[in-house]
Amino acid sequence: MYNIQDAQWRPAGKGWGAQRGRKYPFARLRQTWRKMTRAERRQALRTLRESAVVLGCIVVAIGLPGWVEYIL
Repeated sequence: MYNIQDAQWRPAGKGWGAQRGRKYPFARLRQTWRKMTRAERRQALRTLRESAVVLGCIVVAIGLPGWVEYIL
């Protein structure tokens, strides 16, 4: 049995202690969202909605293999 302090047992690199400061993947995005004003949030959501509409139009225009016509 290896001792935890044994250099041969410990993994190479910084190990688990370095990960303590990490947060979930979208922490910075959430922080930015909270700092935005209400007008900036509305503008961001409007831009996101318009982008989704454009992407949807492209998907319908391409038609993919018939499933769009099936849905419509």
